[in-house]
Amino acid sequence: MHSNNPAFSRDEWDKLGGLGLRDSHSAALPSIDTCALLNDDTCLDVLKQIQPEIGAPDLKVTASLVIKRIAFLTLAPMLYAMSCYNKGLDVSIENCIFEYPLENRLWRSNMPLKHIQVSLPSDFPSPIQSPERDTWRQKLLTQALQGNLSLLVSQFHRLTRVPQAVLWENVAVRIFGIYERRIMPNLCHNQQMTLAQADLSYLLNQSTTEIYNTPTNPIARYYADKSIPDHQSEPVRIRRTCCYYYKATEPKIFCGNCPLLCKGKAKARSKKTSQEKQ
Repeated sequence: MHSNNPAFSRDEWDKLGGLGLRDSHSAALPSIDTCALLNDDTCLDVLKQIQPEIGAPDLKVTASLVIKRIAFLTLAPMLYAMSCYNKGLDVSIENCIFEYPLENRLWRSNMPLKHIQVSLPSDFPSPIQSPERDTWRQKLLTQALQGNLSLLVSQFHRLTRVPQAVLWENVAVRIFGIYERRIMPNLCHNQQMTLAQADLSYLLNQSTTEIYNTPTNPIARYYADKSIPDHQSEPVRIRRTCCYYYKATEPKIFCGNCPLLCKGKAKARSKKTSQEKQ
């Protein structure tokens, strides 16, 4: 880690602030140290507080929707800083604060960090891949995943029985969206794009398991080709699992890439085609 802990420029800070980054002095209420969620009683109490606020029917649905929010707030500023600015944020669970204010079932939360100390790769000759940067990147991602989101996936699964596959796909969808909709469109230099693509490829590589602390890469299987369902005008990556969002809406609203909606329409089209051939 770079000893000078260089700060972000004003423009960089404004961009990361738009993705939820805050310092701990501006934490909103209700909020809690994220590491406190690893305590069973505290975790269940927080999920029970959130459940009626988001209209979830049970804690399983609540846990799925909560991990989606935490995953975005944890990863968006961290990945953006790493891949766009070549600057590192420590988003290990001990350094994060989980805000959970909601208004009309909409999150009003950000991600305050207790210590915002910016790290750089060791001096390397080029912004393109280097052994020094690879080591630095691995440390940052290990803090974010093995040291944070992997712990919450295990905790939420154990306490609410929400399948780990659902939780990990929630994390995966956030990672894909951060790169495809936020990072890549904002890069104008070939070297920056090469760097960001290499970072995403590392996250998706089947052999990348140490940063997740899992036997296999838990997000790679969800990086499927996009397609255009009947109800969409733009291509989407159809999920393999359902995040249960529709269970917390009335009338029911399905995500645009929901497998229940997309597969259901695909089955209907298949049945109609079969009948027309008879």
